Amino acid sequence: MNRRLADIQKRVKKEHKDITKYIKHVFEALDKKAEDHRKLAALNALAGIKIKGEEEKTFYETINETKKLLLDVLEKTIADFDHQGDKHWDKHYKDGVKE
Repeated sequence: MNRRLADIQKRVKKEHKDITKYIKHVFEALDKKAEDHRKLAALNALAGIKIKGEEEKTFYETINETKKLLLDVLEKTIADFDHQGDKHWDKHYKDGVKE
């Protein structure tokens, strides 16, 4: 996911770098949340509290699905920015991307 974000950051125009920076910060926050969760699960295991594997799997899958969704929306938004003024472009977001 981080490689995909880095590729997007290289492709995006300079005036739109701020949206990729935002997504990068969200990814960092999600990674920190996952790391905090991992530490909490480890502490609970040390305290004898049983960890439910299916719940752990669901937690990490949700984090990854959220990241994927954010990247998909980012790519569509950037595509709409890139095709502003193109009357043949089918917009991803009908409300537009004008600032």
